[in-house]
Amino acid sequence: MNTSNENQYINREYYLCMSKNFQRSTNLLQQVYEKQVVLENIFIRDITAYGTVRVNNCSFDKKVSIRFTIDQWKSFYIINAYHSMYYADSNTDSFQFKLTVPIDKLSRLSPQNSISIMNISFAICYAVKGEEFWDNNYSRNYNLEIIEKLRRQIAQDYQAISNEFRQIGNICGLKNLGGTCYMNSVLQSLLFTSSLTNYFLLNENIQDSTMKNISVSKEIVASEYLNLLYLLYCGKYNVVTPAPFKQVIGHINHNYLENQQQDAHEFLIFLLDYLHKDLNRIKFTEVLNQTQEIERNAVNQINNHSIIVDLFYGTYLSTITCLDCTYTSHNYEPFNCLTLPISSTNQCTLEDCLRHFNEDEYLSDDSKWFCPGCQCLCNRKRRLEIYKLPKILIIQLKRFQINYEMNWIKNNTLVLYHLHHNHLIHFIQLLIMMVH
Repeated sequence: MNTSNENQYINREYYLCMSKNFQRSTNLLQQVYEKQVVLENIFIRDITAYGTVRVNNCSFDKKVSIRFTIDQWKSFYIINAYHSMYYADSNTDSFQFKLTVPIDKLSRLSPQNSISIMNISFAICYAVKGEEFWDNNYSRNYNLEIIEKLRRQIAQDYQAISNEFRQIGNICGLKNLGGTCYMNSVLQSLLFTSSLTNYFLLNENIQDSTMKNISVSKEIVASEYLNLLYLLYCGKYNVVTPAPFKQVIGHINHNYLENQQQDAHEFLIFLLDYLHKDLNRIKFTEVLNQTQEIERNAVNQINNHSIIVDLFYGTYLSTITCLDCTYTSHNYEPFNCLTLPISSTNQCTLEDCLRHFNEDEYLSDDSKWFCPGCQCLCNRKRRLEIYKLPKILIIQLKRFQINYEMNWIKNNTLVLYHLHHNHLIHFIQLLIMMVH
């Protein structure tokens, strides 16, 4: 590779993510006994995949290797897995491997696009007693996707229009790509959320920390969101075309791949979820013999720490009371969006919706509850309260419901809400009063 190509490569960023064709086995031991070798887990950090392989322990002498390709098996590489000190049981054994993207081999495969996606396909070979057994994902191979980004082309990717040609104050707009009002409206709302924007723009290490944090489903949404933020706030442009950002989220969720209208609320929750996954603060250790402990604590620890949780998550208190013996059960539930029911009248206020949300719900017949006090199925009432308010509250009006014919119908009641300072204070006071 010549010097110019090497310099061009230094300016590229690479992210590795697992293809959607991998699902953890629900009958691991049964598959191990049938296939002799099974990919148990895989975690991704930056451009490296760390995997755990379970094999049938039928001999002391055994070897596990990974065969992978970056050019659809025109050539391939072999890496050896190493024996793990973790023993699940006496009948199976565990191996671990580390697969790193061969960056120096990608130049001949990488097109000169702003974002390109390449694949690593791999299969696992288990050699024991003179035989070879393969786990190739039922002849589909396991696939990792390499996504590259040419850092210096970010502005060109977003077709940013310079202030030299258009002067509209300090406001930078997002171009509509055809049917992407839902995306632009959500992005504008988040972009003007100062706490979130400051976190991205004022944190010098956010790009590195975003990619070094590891999450169960690794993507690059946070990195692309940062690119978009930079262009909107750098003061050089008046209009930005968010096509690269949309391409990334469309790759994750194909519903957002085409330029068609989608539900703004669903997109908002989707975006917050993936920003949260990318920005979670707890990092996995590189000691892979802790895999089982990581799995046990993944939901409770890994997924609960990010700026998204700090800003947008509150807590519900759900109270269920038996109507026969008054036995009471409490449950705490996190939420990132306060969904308010709407009255069936012609007109109501946001305060009315909030009061309606706080009313008791009586459940009987098919919704009977097993009461620990009565030791039988009983009628109950349920009360949902706000236990902890988030710093930034997102409110959704519940306009759609299912009728008796199991069809979705829209509630067109006019909901009045006032942005005047005094009205906002009144609403906030009412909201705080309802906090348990």
